[in-house]
Amino acid sequence: MTTLRHYALGEASPPSPHAVASSLPTMADVRAYEEKDARVLGALESGYPRFVVHPFVARLTSFYLEREALSGRFAVLVAGRRAAHDLVVQLGGLAMERVEDDVCLVHGDPADRSRCERLRKYLQHTGCGLSSRQAEDLLCAHGLKPGRFKESVFAGNAQAEVEAGLADLCGCGARDLLLCASGMSAFFAGFRAVQEYQRSRGRRRWIQLGWLYLDSGRILEEFLESDERLERCYDATDTEAILAGIEQAGEDLAAVVVECPTNPLGQACELEVIAEAVRRKGGVFLVDPTIASVYNLDLLPHADLVVTSLTKYAAHGGDVMIGALAVNPASPHYGELVLRTSRYHVPPYPRDLARLAGQMRTAPGAVAAMNANADRLAAFFSVHPAVRRVYRADKRALAALLKPGAGVGAVLSIELELPLEGVYDRIAALKGPSFGADFTLMAPFMWLAHYDLVTSAAGRDFLDRIGLPPDLIRISVGCEDYARIEACFAEALSAAVRAT
Repeated sequence: MTTLRHYALGEASPPSPHAVASSLPTMADVRAYEEKDARVLGALESGYPRFVVHPFVARLTSFYLEREALSGRFAVLVAGRRAAHDLVVQLGGLAMERVEDDVCLVHGDPADRSRCERLRKYLQHTGCGLSSRQAEDLLCAHGLKPGRFKESVFAGNAQAEVEAGLADLCGCGARDLLLCASGMSAFFAGFRAVQEYQRSRGRRRWIQLGWLYLDSGRILEEFLESDERLERCYDATDTEAILAGIEQAGEDLAAVVVECPTNPLGQACELEVIAEAVRRKGGVFLVDPTIASVYNLDLLPHADLVVTSLTKYAAHGGDVMIGALAVNPASPHYGELVLRTSRYHVPPYPRDLARLAGQMRTAPGAVAAMNANADRLAAFFSVHPAVRRVYRADKRALAALLKPGAGVGAVLSIELELPLEGVYDRIAALKGPSFGADFTLMAPFMWLAHYDLVTSAAGRDFLDRIGLPPDLIRISVGCEDYARIEACFAEALSAAVRAT
């Protein structure tokens, strides 16, 4: 079945219980999802795992609550005792039970709605929730499911395979890497390691460059201590302002954090120049290259710590949640960061690694196809009268960081001359979160990630001030035949023009 088609509400791609993307086919569905409408929530049997509780995880949670005589409590399952303990300490007013060797049930009073919502958000932001494959295996072990979903997996030592491949991509040794349960788990482990280290040196000033992905930004907002300070330079290309901020921070500089390129605008900072300034002041430079991927960019020589989601590009089939962090062995902070990141990371589940290892063998070809198709689609949009502007990483700005023959990834965003709904609803492709898959998918990025901002006058004013259009459509271009990709967007744009 073709991937360039209209998908029903809640339909997942690929057709696997472990798929990370499911369909929100219309803007009415998007708004209803954000407003927690039962019609949409009931149709989403699965979704991006940090945002939607997987049915396997929900069923297993209910089982443990009943087994532990805790029925009626609000609860989440956490991978690892350290992560569960940190959660309980961070939020307070919660209890935890160790229900398996490496699984904890953290629970609270459902009447305390605020704390329950914070508990749910903690899992979303930090990525320490249970993998759907681990939940499936535990359901089988407890006689609650007859068997596992059949899928192809790598037959050998998956961890060694993934570590070797990733070390080659990052240009470091396997000892410099940590595989994590998700990209956000990698970011959180890196953040906590840097925070702990720099606080021990009396450094408490953090600088964010550009617009960070929702959960990365939330971690900086919510997990910095009251005596720590966060400053933002929303234009990642304003090198003069960035260098001035680093200079002003002086000996108090803890870290500079950036996505390169940024999501969803594709801004690329002058990484080498900024890295030199950060190092001169004794700060840690934390870089996330997920939008373009470590398949395309060589960033570790210019960073102290690289964090990335392998759910994108590496797991190009769209059915694995996994991430990684790499510490630059040439960093002056290397020993401290290696020691501390290992304390905070949540390791991936073995079955997820086995699924990833097989996909990584075909990832280079898939990434090359995505790069080429995205180049052509960006060129098509750039001259289309219904498209006001195309946002995509500039290959010239990234020239010094590009690997030989590489591109800038699958992701681009478009700002329309037409109402968002009239175009979005007509496009025959999967509409949901995530990117870097071998099939084309798209999302009204700000509506899904920052609904509070796009639905308020104050929020829209703020977005206008920082140059972030609220009605962007972010597109991840897949590996399908390019002519068919272009046709599906051309037809939707033409139909929307005729309807106006």
